[in-house]
Amino acid sequence: MKRYLGTLLMTCTLCFSSLSLASIIALPADGSVSDSVVGDSGWTNEDTFGDALDFVTFDVSTDSLFSVTSSALINLGLSVYQGTVVNDFGIPFSNGSDFSDLFSNLTYVAGNNPFVPGIGGALTDILLSAGSYTLAVGGNEGFFDTFTDYAYSVNVTLDEVSVSAPGTICVLMLGLIGIVTTRKRV
Repeated sequence: MKRYLGTLLMTCTLCFSSLSLASIIALPADGSVSDSVVGDSGWTNEDTFGDALDFVTFDVSTDSLFSVTSSALINLGLSVYQGTVVNDFGIPFSNGSDFSDLFSNLTYVAGNNPFVPGIGGALTDILLSAGSYTLAVGGNEGFFDTFTDYAYSVNVTLDEVSVSAPGTICVLMLGLIGIVTTRKRV
């Protein structure tokens, strides 16, 4: 039964793929993306049909702090997922939880509050481990304008997190001292 349901879902997705235009954009080396979305509520409505959402894919080579800021005439909703979106057809996108694009599973990491339209546009200091990631970008106004084209730009920064060896050794030693002290009291 699961196999038939999966085949039916894949067939429907492929049939309706010509109606969807969500973009998949590889993050350039400078970390800046400029594009546009149609409508002011694509992220809020989880709308992958039409050009209401864009997906920005990027790789993280070492543990890093991720921050993104955006600039647009509307408030943009932003969500970060571990994994890479590989197709742009009308996938069952979720702005605040895990989702699948039928070829890969994406795990929700962080994002703007999906229940409060009219806020968003930035995420700061999110710890990402090495791997592939996807940033979802779309309107978060809640006014349901589905025809206006809104230009935006996002700037992504990744700052490597360094773990100092002396600091790690110090924490380890303090832990061992705590264990020895506790054993002596017993």
